[in-house]
This record gives sequence, structure tokens and C-alpha cells, in this order.
Amino acid sequence: MGNVCVGSSCYSKDGFFQSMSHPYWWSRSPDLIYYKNGEFSEQPPSIDKDPKAPAPIQKTPPRLVIIAKNETKPSQPMASNQEPNEGAKRQSEKVVTVKQQTKSSQPKVTSNVKKPNNMKRIKSAGLQVDKVLKTKTGHLKEFYNLGQKLGHGQFGTTFLCIEKTTGKEFACKSIAKRKLLTDEDLEDVRREIEIMHHLSGHPNVVSIQGAYEDSVAVHLVMELCAGGELFDRITKKGHYSERKAADLARTIVGVIEACHSLGVMHRDLKPENFLFVDEHEDSPLKTIDFGLSVFFKPGETFIDVVGSPYYVAPEVLLKHYGPEADIWSAGVILYILLCGVPPFWGESENDIFEEVLRGKLDFSSDPWPSISESAKDLVRKMLVRDPKRRITAHGVLYKPLDSAVLSRLTQFLAMNKLKKMALRLIASKLSEEEIAGLKQMFKIIDTDNSGYITFEELKAGVKCFGSNLKESEIYDLMRSADIDNNGTIDYEEFVAATLDMNKVNREDHLFAAFSHFDKDDSGYITLDELQQACKEFGVDDVHLEEIIKEADQNNDGRIDYNEFVAMMHGGSGAKKQPKNDFSIGFRERVPVPVC
Repeated sequence: MGNVCVGSSCYSKDGFFQSMSHPYWWSRSPDLIYYKNGEFSEQPPSIDKDPKAPAPIQKTPPRLVIIAKNETKPSQPMASNQEPNEGAKRQSEKVVTVKQQTKSSQPKVTSNVKKPNNMKRIKSAGLQVDKVLKTKTGHLKEFYNLGQKLGHGQFGTTFLCIEKTTGKEFACKSIAKRKLLTDEDLEDVRREIEIMHHLSGHPNVVSIQGAYEDSVAVHLVMELCAGGELFDRITKKGHYSERKAADLARTIVGVIEACHSLGVMHRDLKPENFLFVDEHEDSPLKTIDFGLSVFFKPGETFIDVVGSPYYVAPEVLLKHYGPEADIWSAGVILYILLCGVPPFWGESENDIFEEVLRGKLDFSSDPWPSISESAKDLVRKMLVRDPKRRITAHGVLYKPLDSAVLSRLTQFLAMNKLKKMALRLIASKLSEEEIAGLKQMFKIIDTDNSGYITFEELKAGVKCFGSNLKESEIYDLMRSADIDNNGTIDYEEFVAATLDMNKVNREDHLFAAFSHFDKDDSGYITLDELQQACKEFGVDDVHLEEIIKEADQNNDGRIDYNEFVAMMHGGSGAKKQPKNDFSIGFRERVPVPVC
């Protein structure tokens, strides 16, 4: 149940790209949400002109933005020769990707579709559910004005959304609560929000601004991407130059690497799920649609068949797969970027699946003879059918394994005590949705479910992430994250040490943390107040003068708010991605250890 997009599309003459976008099934009619007189409703507005209706936004909305919810529950199958209904046109709504569950080892288009055992349909669950989000939220219209409708999909409607205080434009995806018919539907919405928060801060993942809930819908406010889909640019160009394809592939695999290092598997990577920020040729590319994404533990396998026909990995069809399936999908995208057609295709879905399982790669047709051997070699390594032999994201990028969790722990090691205490304070104020991903990571490391990470558990976790840190270095990480010095890392300490700094450096979080330390509301943090904070958090109060001196820019012996903000912002810069090329960096690859 994820983000999708609408906008004009350029189909090839033979209709091939149109067929690539067809879902497994079309099951429900689109669900529209209307916005009038400052209220959401599922009833269409009357035709007469209401003088109280909000004035239209005096600007043309972006041609293509993040839109509605993917339908994830099949009801009636769609025959392979059946045309999609009119709502399937991509100009007004988007491709629907669904979960398929059958008993056969190979997926088939059949009317006798059986749901997985854990999928329990509750009659009229949408009407019974009072609350979807676990954390209480304010009302959307307190913070945003809604403009024109940008599109609609299976689960809701997307509006242009303008922040009242800044005038900044966002996309607001409103998911109709009455369409959430099962417990799984509710969990899908919650998990999508949790995963988007978990990945926030990555430059190539669409950012979530916030989630709100009222009696009609759940509203996801997120970054507006007006540059169109990667899918559309491929259909316009036919295929990309080798150099540009390398740049795009590096971005896509970089996102996969970030997801996997944070315990997230996307499961629906395809050109339609990558948007450009603007229409410039060198516009940044953003990943969307985490509706089918899941959290995973190292070594965990999945059996539910999900994804889109041309991009699904063979092991997914065989119902035994892990995160390696994302690399296969990226390999298919790379193949298409280089030549304009997918590596495995057929007249029907069954034909496509047969090709995915047994077909051969074509490197003889144009333009492959003119494409470098290193590019072909990378495609081959990404499309190895045995997931254990398939190249990893780290291998594609040709850089040392650097788990996002380990990277953040290492950054935490270099922070002073005031910053660590501030991070723990901020972590305690975050919503469940914002830290759900870190909770999953904590559970992976806390193998005995004690609620504390011991040194041995951290050492095993570091090894599981693929790092070769020395025991002394792991001990330093342990001591750094153990803020209260009790010899273990509790959940709050872990979250504080592994928070993404882009999430931390929000103005409201920083001001709340500063106000907590500024006990007398003087506008300054003094040495006495810092000593009180150390006592509160169970931190030894040695070298506090050095902390004051480090942050005190005007040398008045205390820390004002601006100095506090500067200290919190310091040392949180993102690492730059390496500049690789097909002709360099892809020839020698060392297998990366996997737990």
C-alpha cells in the first residue's frame, strides 16, 4: 500500500511499456476523497458553486507527483487479454502492484486465489476502526492548506498541500479509512509510515513530512516531486547512454544498500517507483512507494509473492527469498536503462514468469554490441538466478561494507556528553512511527529479548552487519552508547545513538531539548544546569568545563540557543557516495560477508 504517481506518459507504438505497467489483478474501483469547506468527505461536492469554497491555488500544479495507495488485496483476477478499465490510464491514476498468494510453486493467473494463512479478512473493518495511527496527531488543516486534487488511486486521493507557516508545497496523500478492510490493511499503512520515517534523511528517498489522521482518512504529507517518473524518461529516450545509466544505477543501488543496512527490503523496485525532483536533465532521483516494503532480520526468508511481473526475482516466484531480490529488480532496471526493453518478457504473465525462471539474457541485439563488457558483466552479476551467488549492493558500489547503524554509532562516539544527553531527550519525544525501524534493529541485536544489549550481543551484531571491527573498537562503541554507564545499552540509549541526524535537527526538537536543560528559562545553559542534567541522566560530570568551552562561541562561560544549535548541527554531514563508472570499479569485486 504505497505511494504511486500520476501524470502523462509516453507509450511505445507497440504498447509494450503500457503492458509492463499492468497489475496482476484489478480488484476495486478507485476510492475518491473530496475536500470542501475545510473538511474531508467521501461524498462528491454538489455542482452549484459554493461561495464558501476555498479559492483555487493561483499556480499550475506539477505535472507529476507522488500519488495514491497501491491496492494490495486481490479479489478477482484479470485475464491476460482483458483491457484495464478506464481508471487504469496512467494519466489520471497509477499502476497497481498487488500481493499474490497461491499454492503452486509458480504463479498463475487463476480465479481460485487463496489468501495466506495470516491474512484474516474482517467484515467492515474500515467502519470499526477509530484509530489507525498509534500516536495522536493534530489535524492536517491546522498546519496546511490544500490546493487542487492531483490524482487518485485505489486507496485514496492526493492533493497539492501548502504549509501555512512557510508557503512550501508538498504532496498530501489521503488514504480512505473505510477502504482498510482487514487487520493487514491497517498494518500495511502503519508499516509504510514507519519505514518512510526509518529511511528519512537519505538524499534519494522521498521524505515524509508528517502523518495526520481524522475521521475520514489518514493523511501522509511528503516531499513533492514534480519532475516525472524514470519510466516516462525511458519511454521518451528509448534508452540511456552508458554513462548516464551508470549514474542512475548507482543511485538506485545506493538506495538498496541504505535500505538493507537498516533492515528494510523494498520488494517493488521498478522505473515507475523512481521520481525526479524537477524536470531538469540532472535532477535528483527519489525512491517512492514503500507499501510492499518490510522489515527483515539477517537470514530471514519470505514466502509471499509480491512485486511487478517484469521486475520480480525468480526466488520470489519460488516463494523463498530475502533482500537479494531487490538487487535482481535493480538489475532488470539497469538492463532497461541500457537498451530500452526488459531482459525477460512474454505475451502473458505466465510467459513472463517462465522467462524470469529460465530465460537467457540477450546481449546480441542492438544496442548491446556497442555497450562495454564491464556494463554487461555487471548486469550478469545482478541477474544471477541463485541469490547466494548474486552480487550485493556493496559489491555493485565497490566500497567497504558500512552499515548505517554502525556508521551512526561511530558518529555518536565522537559526540560530547551534552549532545548525547540532548539526543536521548529528543529520542524520548519521537513518535512510535518515527522510531519503529530502530526498534526492529534493536530487537535484532538484543537476541535474548532482555531489553538490554550486552557487549557480547553488540559484538555479534557488528559481525552480523558484516564489519571487521576490532574488539577494542566495539568496546569503545559500547561505552559511548551506554550513557548511564551501567554496562549495557538500553532501548532509549540505542535509539539516541542511532538516530538519523536529519531527524534530530528539526527546530522544534532542538528548542525542546534546549529548554529542558535551561532550567531557569534564562536563555542560557550554565555549568550548574549542565551538572544537574548529568545527575538526571546518570552521567559522570567530569570535564564539563570543556563542553561549555567547546560550544561557547562568544566566551561568556555559558551556552545560548544559537550556540546549542550549532553544536547539535556539527559533525552530522552525510557521507558522499563514490563516483564510479562502468569502465572502472566494476571489474574486481570481493564477496561481502553476510550474516
